[in-house]
Amino acid sequence: MTLESVGVVALLIGVISLFSQPSVIVYFFFCSTLLGSAAAFVLDSLGGTNISPAHLLLGFLSLRLLTDKEISAKAVQELSIGRPAFWLLVTVIYSIIGAYCLPRLLAGDTFIFALRAQSPYAVLLGPSTSNFTQSVYFTADLVCFVVLSAFAANGGIRLLGAAALFCAALNLIFAGLDLVTYFTNTAELFSPIRNANYAMLDEVEIAGLKRIVGSFTEASSFASATLLYFSFTIQLWLTGIRPRLTLTLALLSLLALVLATSTTGYVGLAVILVYLYLQALLSALHRPVTIQTRWFIVATPFILILLTLIVALNTEYSDYVLNFLDGTVFNKLSTSSGVERSSWNSQALQNFVDTIGFGVGNGSARASSFPVAVLANLGIIGTFVFGFFFVTLFVPGSRNGRSDPLEEAYSRAAKLACLACLTTATTSGALVDLGLPFYIFAAVCNARQLPDVLAQRYRLASDVGFVEPSPTTQ
Repeated sequence: MTLESVGVVALLIGVISLFSQPSVIVYFFFCSTLLGSAAAFVLDSLGGTNISPAHLLLGFLSLRLLTDKEISAKAVQELSIGRPAFWLLVTVIYSIIGAYCLPRLLAGDTFIFALRAQSPYAVLLGPSTSNFTQSVYFTADLVCFVVLSAFAANGGIRLLGAAALFCAALNLIFAGLDLVTYFTNTAELFSPIRNANYAMLDEVEIAGLKRIVGSFTEASSFASATLLYFSFTIQLWLTGIRPRLTLTLALLSLLALVLATSTTGYVGLAVILVYLYLQALLSALHRPVTIQTRWFIVATPFILILLTLIVALNTEYSDYVLNFLDGTVFNKLSTSSGVERSSWNSQALQNFVDTIGFGVGNGSARASSFPVAVLANLGIIGTFVFGFFFVTLFVPGSRNGRSDPLEEAYSRAAKLACLACLTTATTSGALVDLGLPFYIFAAVCNARQLPDVLAQRYRLASDVGFVEPSPTTQ
């Protein structure tokens, strides 16, 4: 095992957080999820498997929060039958059993595109270290969701919302530093947080534009994370929460998405904008809406028409945009990357058929779409149970008592962030693991009841200036 410098820092932060307020570990843990290209530890005995700073800090987060008896009691309640955490627990248990048994029982029965393959060709199914590592990551997702769901439901939703806004700003800072270090030939300054055993695609250009990767390994990962924070901040702006701050973060995130030149980001952005516009229209027809929502409904069509006219009336602009879109969207499937990803999905679906719907075990097969990856790895039973998690998470539950408007706004924005994550994962997700950021926002979305007494305990967000008492509605 190799301990990296960023791992030493993460360990120090974790130890200090055990003797500090919960806000310390919550903020550091949330921010650590941005370090997608960093490794705190490298496990040489497991083929160079990386342990990210976020997964390291997750242990300290769980230890710090679960020492609170009220939070630990709520965590147990979250696992009760019918709750989202219960269905996620069942899915994780089933996936662990399948990850151990299925590659052994079905060894040699089908070809797979392995997660850690040394060649680009399909290989015969068999046990691998990826079965173990993906099981660990999926278990970490469960722990993250249960612990933060309990924390959010016990008054921590404001703190989580404030931390999300802080991360949105930090993600943009990393994007700016990525551009500055690239054009000044000082990219080695990022080396302490680009030390994982992944391929680093941080110096790629398309149509003369540098693809922004920020603190991630590639533009696609950066775009997926940025779309998540764009969705969160734009929803808060539409609700009237700190409109100047949230609008600024949303617009800058939108600009970063465009400059990332990621097909995944563009497809996800289009889906989210259409969803937001339809949602705003339906809301305006049934109830009073904020002034921000009115501006969004009226201004969006005019902005799109204006941009279209500017491009169409200028030959130079139109040629550049068409060539750019051909390379990133329209002809993506005909590129070598598109052909490779299509073959992953085709073979993953074939794995589902070859195993008569049982799947090949979590961590065995790579795909290029989250639903396909779930089918291929977890089979029909695992997919069915996992589906219950999403249904119970997104279908509104009953609320006993009065809910705080700001906390309700955070929960609604977190739901849109989760939908954004699912959109990008459906476009290009290779694994069953959706990542810790999804389960953080899912925990905020999952917060059903917010007791007034406990809520006062963690109303720390206003101290850092990221929120205001309640949204302004018309």
